[in-house]
Amino acid sequence: MEDKTVIITALNEAWVAPNSIFDLFLESFCDGCHCFHIGIGTEKYLKHVIAGCVDNKAYERCLHLHPHCYLINATDSDRLSGSKNYMTPGYLKIIWRRMEFLREVLFFFVLALGYNFLFTDADILWFRDPFPQFFQT
Repeated sequence: MEDKTVIITALNEAWVAPNSIFDLFLESFCDGCHCFHIGIGTEKYLKHVIAGCVDNKAYERCLHLHPHCYLINATDSDRLSGSKNYMTPGYLKIIWRRMEFLREVLFFFVLALGYNFLFTDADILWFRDPFPQFFQT
């Protein structure tokens, strides 16, 4: 992007399993050549997506699907794998790990290098290009 913007999302094993949330998320940016194209005018942003993975399995699968994957400190990745119910201790651990990732990556890398960012959950599909709504003249 001309304005140096990156799109950041966070993942765990459950979200990157085959035919799951991350597949749909990436398809919303797809150019239509190798998958069903969901988004309108969004394909140009696929190369700007950075995925932070909270466990090793998510990282390995993410790299299989997308080149811009980042493994978040994986010292306790066994406890962060798999699906977690809302507000359970495992879910809250993932949320805090995601916040640590955002602090680490955003403040020390993304912002320090002069990039803008947009954080999005991976369960958000990009049906249209949202940036014209952000930068109206």
